[in-house]
Amino acid sequence: MKKASIITILSLTAVSVILFIAFWTTSAATADMEEDTTTLLDSIEANSPEKNVDTTEPAPVETNPPKDSTDTQAEEAPVPEPMPTATMEDALFIGDSRTVGLMDYAQIDGASFFASVGMNVYNIHSKPISVPSIGKITLADLLESKRYGKIYIMLGINELGYNMDRTVKKYNELITYIREKQPGALIFIQANLYVTKSRSDTDKIINNTAISKLNTALSALADGETIFYLDANAIFNDGNGNLPLEKCIDSAHLYGEYYLEWGQWIMEQTAAYIREG
Repeated sequence: MKKASIITILSLTAVSVILFIAFWTTSAATADMEEDTTTLLDSIEANSPEKNVDTTEPAPVETNPPKDSTDTQAEEAPVPEPMPTATMEDALFIGDSRTVGLMDYAQIDGASFFASVGMNVYNIHSKPISVPSIGKITLADLLESKRYGKIYIMLGINELGYNMDRTVKKYNELITYIREKQPGALIFIQANLYVTKSRSDTDKIINNTAISKLNTALSALADGETIFYLDANAIFNDGNGNLPLEKCIDSAHLYGEYYLEWGQWIMEQTAAYIREG
């Protein structure tokens, strides 16, 4: 009996020890698991999007609307409005070889031209001239054939070998004659264009000093009311009182493209003087 009791007691003791060890191990594992879970939760909470969102409102950023490229171009290079031009259906041009150039190249639509190479105030009444769409006709007959509103005269360079005072007097007589034939017309005296520097420096008769002196005398014949003075040397000048060499076919006559520019300038200047266009 005693031996059996001892065995029983030892068995119970062993079982108790085993149970104690099992309980202690389970408790420690549970504690570690709880600690790990708490750490994990803390980590998740720390990295939560709600925790990382910056709730500070950003400062407003001022932006300008993008400029249209056409607006930028318009600001940088505004397109000027075209200048008004006078109508030329009632215009008559009288002159020498440079006026022949206007007739051939300036494209002054509707205008009539009484012009020839070598024409001057001394021979203008001497013979008929071939006028486009009309045929050969004298100045007197031409002035009788139609009412003109504008008459342009460009003479003088062929007369530089004559006495200048006499030439200016003959020029004035021509204006008076035209006024008698065409009392309602506005008269435009056109300045004689300069020649090139090389021509001016070597020609004792046709030079820019003489041309300038003649132009000054002719300008005095204008009254600013019915007789006007147009000086195209303003657009054909090398800056030193000479006709630019690069614009000349020779020493005195323009290339065709510049007659076109000259014609446009005449129509614009006319419109400015008479408030037409």
